[in-house]
Amino acid sequence: MAPDDMLNKIDKFDGTDFEYWKMHIEDYLYQKNQFLPLFGKKPENMSEEEWVILDRQALGAIRMTLSRNIAFNVLKAKTTKALMEELTEYYEKPSAVNKVHLMRRLFNLKMAEGTSEIIISMNSTKS
Repeated sequence: MAPDDMLNKIDKFDGTDFEYWKMHIEDYLYQKNQFLPLFGKKPENMSEEEWVILDRQALGAIRMTLSRNIAFNVLKAKTTKALMEELTEYYEKPSAVNKVHLMRRLFNLKMAEGTSEIIISMNSTKS
């Protein structure tokens, strides 16, 4: 599979399952050789212009995999490292917003009658 096709296969991050999304976006950046901006430190043998372009390519790839609501929340991030730090801070660590989201999902779990399957009602998780 070509790396460009890989980006289209990554589900848009909508605030759920951050670790899974993060794993996929990092794998994509490594496949495209755009992973260095994740660390935020320009290699000594790279010009400033090359670094800015590489960082912008990685930043753009990540933004294309964010849902509109998530992208709106991190508009101010101007570098790949800053964007990933904001997303990590907001979605990876336990926060009140994250706890409320998880509680809503838990409270909206329903058992399908006559089966052993649990139905997750996504409609009722929206405020």
